[in-house]
Amino acid sequence: MKAIKYLSPHNIATVETDVPVPDAGEALVKVHFTGICGTDMAIVSGRHPRAQPPLIPGHEFAGEVVELRPDDGPNAFAVGDRVTAYPLISCGQCWACRNGFEHVCSSLKLIGIDTDGFMGQYATVPIEALYQLPDDLPMEKGALVEPLAVGVHAVSMANLAANDFCVVIGAGPIGLVVALCLQAAGCREVVATDLNEYRLQLAAKLGLATVDVSQCDVTEKILELTDGTGADVVFEAAGSESAAMQMTQIVRPRGQVIVVSVHKAPHPVDLRAINFKEITVIGTRVYTRADYERAIQLAEDLPIEQLISHKVPIDDGVNGFNLMSNPQGVCKVLIDME
Repeated sequence: MKAIKYLSPHNIATVETDVPVPDAGEALVKVHFTGICGTDMAIVSGRHPRAQPPLIPGHEFAGEVVELRPDDGPNAFAVGDRVTAYPLISCGQCWACRNGFEHVCSSLKLIGIDTDGFMGQYATVPIEALYQLPDDLPMEKGALVEPLAVGVHAVSMANLAANDFCVVIGAGPIGLVVALCLQAAGCREVVATDLNEYRLQLAAKLGLATVDVSQCDVTEKILELTDGTGADVVFEAAGSESAAMQMTQIVRPRGQVIVVSVHKAPHPVDLRAINFKEITVIGTRVYTRADYERAIQLAEDLPIEQLISHKVPIDDGVNGFNLMSNPQGVCKVLIDME
């Protein structure tokens, strides 16, 4: 089979490799589409602390079951089932796991980072990690269930009211799925901020109000739009130093800040603003299984396919990473494994 392999920092290639053989409790899946995300970019640049070459990356995928081991006995899946997978690997022993919060396991691992992932034409997956996709859900949308689950989880962490004015800092793929989930939750107004013209145009196509941070003072603009009050809830999805400072400036007194980004370095935060305005700041990490199930349900109705800016064949998969390194004109790149 063909697979994209991370061979060393800044060195990836489409290679020929053996089709993996499923162990007990695993299924063999044929991968149809795999998404490239920021984590994959960090792996290939050598900046991810756990990902070690040689590695097949990829944790966003949709495909079909092609083999189940007869000795595994009955389970919920059959050959031909359309599936995606919950890629988190938890220890089951730490405090978080023992108390039902496996997604913040103290030694959390992921398929595609700590083990080979889905940037190959076939992959083995623990049966317990598989989720069935609806028959009428396009495979491209199925490959976006994983990032959509991040948005579902982030929104679930906020104490939302129907008339809330929400701001999403950052209109990349994660910021946009957060915004779509806020729309689905019935928020009065959802504003996306960014400096990338292409992504702002995409946000506007999705029905969001937008603020171009390169053209105005964001704090002044949000205060203007809220009659001087500030946003009820701010979702920080940019991961930048400026966003870390901005999030407490644009939220109202006793408002909420939901930190969705995983910042790659410590960034200054205005702790005094948190005190003076009694802001609630909530961190989020990936998603729960309930979030994953909800994402599969929402994927049928939300226009997440509009986030797909490029589809590249596996033979040109390296170019997909090149596209992602320059976000002008790019949102989500899918690799077509067929």
